[in-house]
Amino acid sequence: MARGWLQSRATGRRPLRWLLPFALVLWAGSGVSASPGGQGRPLAATEVNLRPPPGLRSRSLGAAHRGTLVNGMKVRESAYLRYVGEYARGGNFYGTWELVQLLERAARRVAFRLPGAKLSIGELSAQDGGRLDGHRSHRSGRDADIGFYLTLPDGRPYYTHSFADMDGRGRGMAPNGYLRFDDARNWELVAKLVTDGEARVQYIFVSEPLKARILREGEKRGAHRQVLERVRAVLVEPNHGHPHQNHFHVRIYCAPADRGRCEDRPPYWPWYPGSPPGGVYSTLSRP
Repeated sequence: MARGWLQSRATGRRPLRWLLPFALVLWAGSGVSASPGGQGRPLAATEVNLRPPPGLRSRSLGAAHRGTLVNGMKVRESAYLRYVGEYARGGNFYGTWELVQLLERAARRVAFRLPGAKLSIGELSAQDGGRLDGHRSHRSGRDADIGFYLTLPDGRPYYTHSFADMDGRGRGMAPNGYLRFDDARNWELVAKLVTDGEARVQYIFVSEPLKARILREGEKRGAHRQVLERVRAVLVEPNHGHPHQNHFHVRIYCAPADRGRCEDRPPYWPWYPGSPPGGVYSTLSRP
């Protein structure tokens, strides 16, 4: 069982060393890596400030599976972000500004580091939150479905109309056998999501075989141990229901300003914003 920054005491004091992985990822972003099939010029490294005007800040109310959303912010298509075609007409691309800004930052970081592909966005929440057909959660603006970065066998980025199932070898399942799981970009995406310093990620649901691929890619690229530990903790295949072999499901914690009306549930990782209920953080274990 990991100690130190990986576990808090009952005093409620926040561990501070979780900042190190974030700083490392920012430092690593100072260069641009070539990508298979990469096209066009790399985007600037600066990130867009999406903070809403005073009085219009979004609020997540209730739990992820039984809540609502106030002043939801919409994810917009851009040079580095697209809607998955199946969900474009429904328009359920609303979330808290923390979640929307997180997706923008992550998509932009991948496009900067590995130019040539866009992040594929599935459904977040309805404009006012609440029940969303086809989902048990996604009700309070803190959940987002994200398509995998995919390529053709020759490495060129490829986009599908719907989420495409992938097997443990990173190959598309019928009828998408020609597709490949883009290990490099998917690692870059996950690393950015879990080390973000503004919106704190609690879970990224994905199948165990794909989680293993992502971790291997991080190890191959020499990722810092603490980043790998965080990815290992956050990537989870659900115990029941959808195995998430065709998309990531990202969930963030409530913003501190929404506490009292926004409901978080365990686990409370060391990067949880503020002091968790009971003052005790969850621990990260090493295999």
